[in-house]
Amino acid sequence: MMLNQIKKSLYSFLPKKIRKKIKNFYYDSIIPFYNLRNKIRYGFGDFFDHIALETTTYCNLRCNLCPNSKYERGLLKNQKLMDDKLFKKIINELSEFNYRGQLLFHFYGEPLTDKRLPEFVSYARKRLPKADLQINTNGFLLTIPLYEKLVASGVDSFFITQYFKEIPPNIKKLLIYLRNKPKKHNKIKYRVLGSELSLSNRGGEIKVDNPVDSERPICAYPKNILNIDYFGNVILCCNDYHSSIIFGNLKREKLLNIWNKSDYRKFRKELKKRIFKLSICRRCVGIE
Repeated sequence: MMLNQIKKSLYSFLPKKIRKKIKNFYYDSIIPFYNLRNKIRYGFGDFFDHIALETTTYCNLRCNLCPNSKYERGLLKNQKLMDDKLFKKIINELSEFNYRGQLLFHFYGEPLTDKRLPEFVSYARKRLPKADLQINTNGFLLTIPLYEKLVASGVDSFFITQYFKEIPPNIKKLLIYLRNKPKKHNKIKYRVLGSELSLSNRGGEIKVDNPVDSERPICAYPKNILNIDYFGNVILCCNDYHSSIIFGNLKREKLLNIWNKSDYRKFRKELKKRIFKLSICRRCVGIE
């Protein structure tokens, strides 16, 4: 955790032009890498290797860098849960081609507010033994017993983001607890949200201090990430807070059929070429 913070601090001191060159090189290199890896894994390069699956819309925080601070979608009174049968249908379809990518249990809801999470993780682990199961969380609800339960269920890693100045007390206790455990038992990846990080404006919904440079706009999301909201909609990307662009619904359609739809494939090809036709995309990359 400390090493990552040092790396980010050193990166922030680099001149802006150098940082931009590094960023452009990274994005230009990562697409061919993912395509080659997916070609080996699944037989074709244009494929997803990250899936963000929303099981609950409720979040216990209202951070000003999140659209939940503006809208009531994330409030407890408006909580919507993914149907258990729908969740299992999605996992079962992924198991048909031995999905080996990353599976994340979130969208804009806090996954730890869903009491079914250990059960969902366990089901995904049994059906997808080679997948990388990750919990992205603000950490406020992650207790030692829950951590142990989720690890036993099959979680590979916890990506915790600290949104405020102080580390949550329960996370302090958890980190102290893990010091006395074997290193392999510590599955926490931790970051402190700071001004040096380049943050998304969430499709133009949020004002950020460090916006995307519009001189060479880059999209890092839909090319290899599949986003599914609680209702089963395969949506544009993680920045489409309102699920405004829907390519299909998994209650009625199969996942691979949606992914291979002509309009969806065309859209992904355009993004790779940095062609941004949708208004939400243009706002997101800073050219509108």
